[in-house]
Amino acid sequence: MENQEFKGELKYIEPYRLIKEDKDDPFARFFLVLAVIFNDLKGITLFEKLVIDKYRKEKPEEVSVQVGELGGIFTQIGKLFIGNIREFFDFLKENEKVLLTMEFKEILLKTNKNIQNRWEDITDIAFGRLPSSSDFTKHLILIRNNVAFHYNQSGKELKKSFCSYFYKKEKMGRNDLAYFSIGETMEDTRFFYADAAVQEYMGLTKNDKLGGFDIKYKEEISKIITDMNFTISRLLKAYLKNRPK
Repeated sequence: MENQEFKGELKYIEPYRLIKEDKDDPFARFFLVLAVIFNDLKGITLFEKLVIDKYRKEKPEEVSVQVGELGGIFTQIGKLFIGNIREFFDFLKENEKVLLTMEFKEILLKTNKNIQNRWEDITDIAFGRLPSSSDFTKHLILIRNNVAFHYNQSGKELKKSFCSYFYKKEKMGRNDLAYFSIGETMEDTRFFYADAAVQEYMGLTKNDKLGGFDIKYKEEISKIITDMNFTISRLLKAYLKNRPK
């Protein structure tokens, strides 16, 4: 198969218009980090699409390396999305002064009303302005701290999840045994039982009548990712277009 090309139109801007070496500009730094956040979000989204397009979907009740790899990879993608959302919210709160500047408000006003509404939705959640957002953000913190990052504090929670999945859940084929694959390379090696513990923590395994975080907030997570994509890119477009010469 012929190698594909990435799409896009290559443009440029003089570096001094973005960051001045001899000047500390919180506004400029904010938009530099915002660009990194967009790139990180795009990278995760691209990886997810590549996996979906390349690998065979699992069959119902299938127990195999294929099922384990897909489940583990999609769990990792979910963790990265959740971790990035939480870090993004923290970033906004730490830069509240920038968001309140007239300079930022002018950039926001250069986007259309749809983008402005999406941005308002994001900041309402980030700053806890909605009563319903407190439970959501609390779970974002738990997943980021206990299974997405901070390995030094994951042990106890993952042990609970491991025991819940293998010892307390109704047997359903995939939790009869702790599966793994060890080959000569990273490609054919994976510890599926560890993925199962993470999936149990996030509520992604079957027979969970209450539904886990990812199930309960699936629509919210999807909407935030979409809103981040559109708002950040449009804000950066307006920002780059209006940088002083």
